[in-house]
Amino acid sequence: MAPHYQSKLPLEELRPALNEQLTQISTKCIQCQICVSECRFLASHGTPKKIADSYLVGEKQVYGMAYNCSLCGLCDAVCAEDISPSSMFLEMRREAVVNNETDLSEFNGLRNYEKKGTSTRFSWYALPKECDTIFFPGCGLSGTRSELTLKVFEQLQETIPHIGIVLDCCTKPSHDLGDEEYFNAMFGELKRYLLIRGVKTVLLACPNCLKVFSDYAEEFQVRTIYEDLSRVDFCANKKINGPVTVHDPCTARFDLSAQNAVRNLLQKQGVVFEEQPHCRNKTLCCGEGGAVGFLTPELASSWGEKRAEEANGRPIVSYCTGCTQTLGGVADTSHIVDLLFSDDAKVAKPPLTYFKRLKLKKYLQNNFQTAVTRE
Repeated sequence: MAPHYQSKLPLEELRPALNEQLTQISTKCIQCQICVSECRFLASHGTPKKIADSYLVGEKQVYGMAYNCSLCGLCDAVCAEDISPSSMFLEMRREAVVNNETDLSEFNGLRNYEKKGTSTRFSWYALPKECDTIFFPGCGLSGTRSELTLKVFEQLQETIPHIGIVLDCCTKPSHDLGDEEYFNAMFGELKRYLLIRGVKTVLLACPNCLKVFSDYAEEFQVRTIYEDLSRVDFCANKKINGPVTVHDPCTARFDLSAQNAVRNLLQKQGVVFEEQPHCRNKTLCCGEGGAVGFLTPELASSWGEKRAEEANGRPIVSYCTGCTQTLGGVADTSHIVDLLFSDDAKVAKPPLTYFKRLKLKKYLQNNFQTAVTRE
């Protein structure tokens, strides 16, 4: 049966990418309700098919609805028909931006944070001679844990002598907000520069950055630093007594290598971990995803509360600084590098994170010998 749409514009006037997503969801979704039972957003708005079929071009409330989806991909993971509703909601956001039907000024706090990351003041590229591999820590780790970022880099240098380091922002916030033009321009320029300089491998601390590089920079070999660190012998952490539980970031829900590496690191630390009902490919959003909290904070916080319920009093260990910070408001939460490199990790919070990033950059400028530098 052909999909049914209620559109103010002819279907052919929709952006092709959105048209494709709407058609696929409408024709393939069998409305089995599995994703609806798992997702608080879909529980309020209905099945992906219902949303696709009733999509009204130009209706601001429809565009606003798409910004209540965390884009976490849980619906993709549980779908029996192998479709991706989260991709449809991202295309709806992009359609809203292209048609000037959304006010991105509501996300100015997030976008200003992103712009600082790409600015001359905060960015720093340091590539030594014969460098074909870089460490890309991302904005979060370098700000909240600048000292530990440096320790990670020093550890990576022991096995990759010519590794470089790049302090920059992957601009995933703009990507997720639907500002495709800005994202393509900014990340595209970053990618071209690295390719011209002969970089072939990118090691990432942030699962969000990894997702961006994996999806939009196939020219590089990419992996998380946790896979490299899992081959290192660290001293056992004596401060953790009793079991912990692991929170997999939603952007790493299909990254089995990163998931296994983090669990291997915990085992090597002598830390007992227990899985939650929602883990690995069925992990929950921490509440930060999709910038939902800027518009519907109660919906965003409900994800964190559900994660805290599943943790059931056990400390949470994650490998995303955003998840760690967000879940830290509802449960005892640590980043995996806290356990590996520090017995008493001092985590910076805004606005101190900006100072920490500048301090890390200054240290690298004064102490790391390079052949190529760039701001």
